[in-house]
Amino acid sequence: MLPLHHVALIALQCAFASALQFTQEPTNHVAVETQPTWWHCVARGNPIPSYTWYFNDQPIRTGQANYNVMTNGTLHIYSVNANSVGTYQCQAQAAAEIITSSPVRLKLAEISRIFSTSPSSQSSNLGSSVIFECAISSSPTALITWQLNGNDVNNGRTVTMATGDSTTTRSTLTLSSLQHDDRGQYRCLAVNPLLGPPVVYSEPATLTLIGRPGFITTPSPTTAIIGSTVSFQCETTGSPVARIEWINSNNQIIRTSGRFTATQTGLTISEVRQSDAGYYTCQATNEWGENTAVALLTVTDPSQQVFLTRTPTDQSVAVGARATFSCEATGNPAPRITWNKVGGSLPVGRIEEPAVGWLRITNVQPSDAGIYRCTASTQLDSTTAQAQLIVLEGPLLSVTPEDTVVEEGRVAVLQCQAGGSPSPAITWMTPVPGLSSIEAPGGPFSSVVVTGDGTLTVSNVEVHHAGTYTCTASNSVGTSSAEAYLDVQRAPVLTATPSDKTVVEGGSVFFRCRAEGNPAAQISWRRFDGTELMSDAKHSVYGNGDLMISNIEKQQEGQYTCTARNVLGEVSQSVNLRVLIPPQFVSFPLDQVIELGDTVQLECVVTGDPQPDIEWVKDGEQIVLESNIVFVAGSILIQGVTKVNLGAYTCIATNEAGTNQMTAMLLTPDVPTFTLAPVNTTANVTHTVTIPCRANAREAPSIRWYTATSEGSQLREIGLGKPTSLASQGATTFISVEGDLEFTEVRQIDEGWYLCVADNSIGRVTGNVFLTVNLPPIISNTNSPLVGKEGDAYLLLECNVLGKPKPQITWLLPSGDPISTDPTKYNMQPGSGFLVVYSPNVEEHDGDFTCVASNLLGTVEVAVTVTIRGPPVLRNILITHTDTSVTILCLMKGSPAPTITWLQDSFQIVGNSLSGHSINGEGALVITDLEALQSYAYYCRASNIEGTLSSRIQLPGTPSAPRITAKTSTSIDIAWTGLQPVGHLNITSYRLQYLKFGEASYIDVATAIKATSYRVTDLQPYTGYTFRIQAVNDLGPGEYSLPTQVTLTAESDPLEPEDITVETFETEIHVTWSPPAALNGHPDNIAYEIAYGAVDRPIGQATLLYKRQNDPPLSVQLSNLVVETTYSIRIRAVNTALNKWSRYTGINATTQYQAPTRAIQDVYAVANSSDSIYITWQAIQDRTFQAYHISYGTQYPNASYMYATINITDMTADSALIAGLLGDTDYVVWMTYSNKGGVAPNSTVISLTTKPVSTILPKAQSSDLPLPLGIIIAIAVGCFAFILLLVIIILVIRQRHSGSMGGRFWHTRLNPDALWIHKSSSGGSTGQRTGTYDVAMVNQNYQPHDDTAMSTASDYDLGGDYEDASTSTKKKKKKGLRDVIFKSRDNPDVVLVSKAVIGDHSPPPVALNPPTSSEAPQRSLAEMLVPYPDDAPNEKDPSHTDNEKDPSQADISVISSVSTDFPVFPNADDTLKLANELQVDSKQMRKMARKAERDQKRKMRHEAGQKSKKKPSFSDRLGKKFSGKSRKKPVLTSYAQGDFMLSTNRQRENAAMF
Repeated sequence: MLPLHHVALIALQCAFASALQFTQEPTNHVAVETQPTWWHCVARGNPIPSYTWYFNDQPIRTGQANYNVMTNGTLHIYSVNANSVGTYQCQAQAAAEIITSSPVRLKLAEISRIFSTSPSSQSSNLGSSVIFECAISSSPTALITWQLNGNDVNNGRTVTMATGDSTTTRSTLTLSSLQHDDRGQYRCLAVNPLLGPPVVYSEPATLTLIGRPGFITTPSPTTAIIGSTVSFQCETTGSPVARIEWINSNNQIIRTSGRFTATQTGLTISEVRQSDAGYYTCQATNEWGENTAVALLTVTDPSQQVFLTRTPTDQSVAVGARATFSCEATGNPAPRITWNKVGGSLPVGRIEEPAVGWLRITNVQPSDAGIYRCTASTQLDSTTAQAQLIVLEGPLLSVTPEDTVVEEGRVAVLQCQAGGSPSPAITWMTPVPGLSSIEAPGGPFSSVVVTGDGTLTVSNVEVHHAGTYTCTASNSVGTSSAEAYLDVQRAPVLTATPSDKTVVEGGSVFFRCRAEGNPAAQISWRRFDGTELMSDAKHSVYGNGDLMISNIEKQQEGQYTCTARNVLGEVSQSVNLRVLIPPQFVSFPLDQVIELGDTVQLECVVTGDPQPDIEWVKDGEQIVLESNIVFVAGSILIQGVTKVNLGAYTCIATNEAGTNQMTAMLLTPDVPTFTLAPVNTTANVTHTVTIPCRANAREAPSIRWYTATSEGSQLREIGLGKPTSLASQGATTFISVEGDLEFTEVRQIDEGWYLCVADNSIGRVTGNVFLTVNLPPIISNTNSPLVGKEGDAYLLLECNVLGKPKPQITWLLPSGDPISTDPTKYNMQPGSGFLVVYSPNVEEHDGDFTCVASNLLGTVEVAVTVTIRGPPVLRNILITHTDTSVTILCLMKGSPAPTITWLQDSFQIVGNSLSGHSINGEGALVITDLEALQSYAYYCRASNIEGTLSSRIQLPGTPSAPRITAKTSTSIDIAWTGLQPVGHLNITSYRLQYLKFGEASYIDVATAIKATSYRVTDLQPYTGYTFRIQAVNDLGPGEYSLPTQVTLTAESDPLEPEDITVETFETEIHVTWSPPAALNGHPDNIAYEIAYGAVDRPIGQATLLYKRQNDPPLSVQLSNLVVETTYSIRIRAVNTALNKWSRYTGINATTQYQAPTRAIQDVYAVANSSDSIYITWQAIQDRTFQAYHISYGTQYPNASYMYATINITDMTADSALIAGLLGDTDYVVWMTYSNKGGVAPNSTVISLTTKPVSTILPKAQSSDLPLPLGIIIAIAVGCFAFILLLVIIILVIRQRHSGSMGGRFWHTRLNPDALWIHKSSSGGSTGQRTGTYDVAMVNQNYQPHDDTAMSTASDYDLGGDYEDASTSTKKKKKKGLRDVIFKSRDNPDVVLVSKAVIGDHSPPPVALNPPTSSEAPQRSLAEMLVPYPDDAPNEKDPSHTDNEKDPSQADISVISSVSTDFPVFPNADDTLKLANELQVDSKQMRKMARKAERDQKRKMRHEAGQKSKKKPSFSDRLGKKFSGKSRKKPVLTSYAQGDFMLSTNRQRENAAMF
């Protein structure tokens, strides 16, 4: 028996060993594939445990792909997959202790596609109870719900859930007190809680209720007119089916005859009479009872006055809501009720009739406001009533608040304004404590004020003002809100400050430092030497500002400062850290074994901060000073040790940081004791094993090992490393340093007794143990082979096995299956190697039995061959297919070996006796006539002396037509009855095909279906499909089944509309579109929503229109739009039965300007002179105006009409002068105008004749146009001007005789620096430099490109001689002209009249503004119907001379063809007026015009005195003078460039000068 202190020591070790334990051990786990998962494992121990996870017994390494073992023991799998499935274990280790969790498994979340148990159809009595059950395989447990006729079962029914096993979930539905409403189809819906959709549906089960009939439809009270026809409806439910009888008011059963027709569903009475009035009863009867329903028939006279029984009332509704007006009337015959809107029309696409005669307007719009009239009428009478609809508009925020950032102490302003009808009230929701809301106007509250316009102001902003402010505008219609965030910024403030800390060296300290501020404060730490602290091995600076210092050392003692700062300031706090060092032993007392009388010193030297105090205790008590004990500097010196001095001495060192102690034993020698005693041990052969043996004593013992007897007698010493014989027990052992006996490779011979001896000079202790060696199984012998015969009573098989532990023996049949436990078939004695087989037969027992021996060291097996004599048995049929043949091999077994013959039906196949068939060397049938497989069965016949076996081989039969069990919009569930095997070939799979309605060929859905049901997915909604099934076995596929009836998938949301096109007008847009590629529903259920609005408006404010699919064409007219505005038009389709919408498809369109539809009014034209026409009209008011277009032209014999067009861009203009025409010539004139949308219709064509060329003023002629006021004034002024002309002639004569003056006179009056000259006609060829020119005044502020006044490179000089370039001679100007005007060869059409010399290299002048009107070239009348181009070319026939010009070829100047660098203007005559488009001072222009006119008149009179040629008529000159006058403001006068019909060159020169 062990000593008590040994038992205590062992118990203490056991206590320490159990200190490490799991507090959370992993359990079996289910995870979703491709998703992450975490597995927790927590253990408690000292020190803190470390963790290792094992997967399928292999450790998970650090960094292993897809795994992460966290320090807290949690296993993180980043993405679960099939490779993650398996067994896991968690191992925790603390120091040398290791514990391992139980194995757990990881499985993937999954759910079966079909229910293993579906509810069964049942019949039950009314009022009774019924139970439905279903089950499905799911991991984890599935969530199961129930449906009745497609709707959830939730009306108080009892549903229970249970888990049948680890993967099966069961659900039970209990229905109590059954009513008629409980009848119908029930089914389960299951979903995996981890995987979510799709939902799995069970097979449906039908509940049929037996009992008294119930009603589905009951007859309704009816009013009928005499002579009309009336019907009552009555439908019942219940089982058995009820018999329906109709009973009249006289309690008589109504039979079908005459005017009465009685059926199982209704009663019809034709030619109603007054006597038919009364109650009619529908009586339903079956064997369980009867039920009745009654309705009243009221018969009225044929005619009654119409009066309203219910009239509509005024309503106020919000935009987008609906308004319902009731209107009901009585009369005979029944009146017809119609609705109309006073002064308008009913909304299109938004009208409903919730009850007969009622009007409902959905999605009310502002345009719906108005009065609606209800009219009830018959052919003889009518009456009306009306009500007003007031449309209210909800609030719309016009100004919304914006997020604001403000510093503390400043002012914050948030604006919010809204409109609506009625006017909305504005309320602010605030984050300010104690001020949840404030209405406008309101305040101040906590520095918050809201003004009447909704503006919120926060004065002296503080931190508590920060947050989200919500502005809500509300009226009786609704509310609208917007929010903004007020961000208050301030300097940091410390909310948690650190304090001084004292800590022991090696420990940790935590300083808390938190701050608030906006922007967020950044917190940093600095230590006493100014170094900023960052996170490292010793320091942890947290994001919230806290600081943790770990494993503190003495040199880290000092001051630490926390600083919080942002852009607005900073704040700091400093703390002191004091580091203490606990006592540490420099030298400490040691255990000593001594003899009595010796002298011993126990040393104890300690350091620490502060310096520790030292105290000694002996055996746990304060030392009693003996005479032989002396303290020396903290140590103890004992001289002459006695028994009293023996024991445990402890040196205790203590300071502020803690206590440390060391104990030493002072002992005399003793007998050894086992600290780890040897124990019996079991080892596997060839493995290593250690038998422990450890001992202790004050005098260290020595340990030796011996082989021994069971009584413990010592035999041979072992473990010395030098065995005398390797064949002896324990020869391969050695002894460890601790004393354990170790075997490097255990052998069977090593099994036996071993003795451990521990001794010293005082004594010894021994331990005797036994080593057991395990051996793997070995099969020593069998009785194979064996021969038996069918009909024998039994057969005995033998298999002898050796091994330790004793092996377990099992037997396998030749098929590989385990031996049945049926004692009537087999008897296997436990622990023995014998197997008795009763009634052996060829099919089961002919072949190799397998004897399997197993123990914990392994498994071994051997075959025992058994031959059973008996008739043939079919083992297998192997069928091989190629493109051209099928090979069938029958594998038979039997003894004696059978012979194989082949038959096609009853015809035996021998060699090549049957075409397309042959037998190969292996005895297999090869069929190349593949069509024969469809028509014949084949037989494989095997025969021996014991019997014959025939095996039928044939294609599968034809399955019955599949049936539809469920359907959705995209899927259909199919089920069919499975086929029984044909002959010896089982059905291996089924092929499923579908035919889409309208297509010609079937499509494979699945070709290898193992079950007898299938869900067909990815179908098109509302599409017809038929399905057929085909069975397949190893020989091939059979015939297809009959197809199902055409089955429509359910309706679904339609696709989006296509091909949107728009046609834009000024205030309308015509929108057309095509239906979606797939309606996915019945056309009657498809409608379209058209949403439109300006692109800059929110989508929620779009206007909505509706159009149905069956209401062609697919187009709408968007009206009352804004011109030149871009609209967003979006169209989507809806299935109205399902309320499912497609996505929007859209287009943007911009409204256009509409072309004018009305011609210009009040157009008048008169011949103003021999070469001009004066035209007036009523000015147009059109904000998109572009230009007036005045067209005129003439006709010569045998010539087509040719026309010219003048364009005027001033909309306010109302008159113009067409000049430069031919005298006494027939002209036509008309005009139109254009805007951005197009051209207006032409005005009426006016025909007129220019005045004859004459010097005598003709008498006044009658005209349709009254003489303009300007002409009358011109005549009066002309008389006065004639007097002045004499004075001018005198001045001209004086000027011409003043040679020194040159052209100064004209320069003084006409300022040649401000004149442009445009050639009107040429006296010579095109290349001539001299010629006759027209003069036009331009801006006097005009400046050339440079300041050059003269050009030395000039060829010509104004007013002087010029050099003829062709003859190089000097020539004089013509007399009679003071200045002959020339043009530059660089710009042949334009020259400058100036003092400056016009040279070949003079730079061209720069225009101050481009021309504003132009003349157009000649065009035919047909060409005038389209807008006239401004840049048409000028075509001129040089063959005509000035005096013989053809009017049909009039040279119409195209001003815009001249470069815009040269401001060229129309030809001027003596009635010249300036263009109002010029950028000059109008007063100065008028002054210049009057001056020019006076000078021109003087010169004309002077020229008249010098010439005897025919003078222009006074009427011509007078007309020219005043033709530019207009009733409003002057406009640019347009002239045709051509011959003025002047008879002399002088007259042309005069025209050129003026």
